[in-house]
Amino acid sequence: MLFIVFYAYVGYGILLYLIVKIRRILGIAKGLKGFPEYEPEVTLFIAAYNEKDFVSEKIRNSLDLEYPQHKLHMVWVTDGSDDGTPDLLKQYKGVEVHH
Repeated sequence: MLFIVFYAYVGYGILLYLIVKIRRILGIAKGLKGFPEYEPEVTLFIAAYNEKDFVSEKIRNSLDLEYPQHKLHMVWVTDGSDDGTPDLLKQYKGVEVHH
C-alpha cells in the first residue's frame, strides 16, 4: 500500500524524468516534425443562458481568432433562455443554435 502511494505522488514523476533524460541521451524524438501545415477543424461549443447583451461581442471575438474561417464552427446551446438570445443567434451565418 505504501508503494502505491509513493509511486502516485513521487515515483511517477521520477520515472518520467528518467525516461526523458534517457531519450535525450539516445537522441530519440529529437526534432519531431509532424505536419505544421495541418490545421484540424475546430468547434467552439458555447453555452449561454440569457446572454443577449453579450452575443455579438462573443461572436466577433470568436471570428477574430487567427484560424481559417472554413475550419471554425460555432455551436451555441441556449437551453432555457427567454430573453431572445436564440433568435439573435439565428441571424448570424454559420452559427449553429440548439435551444
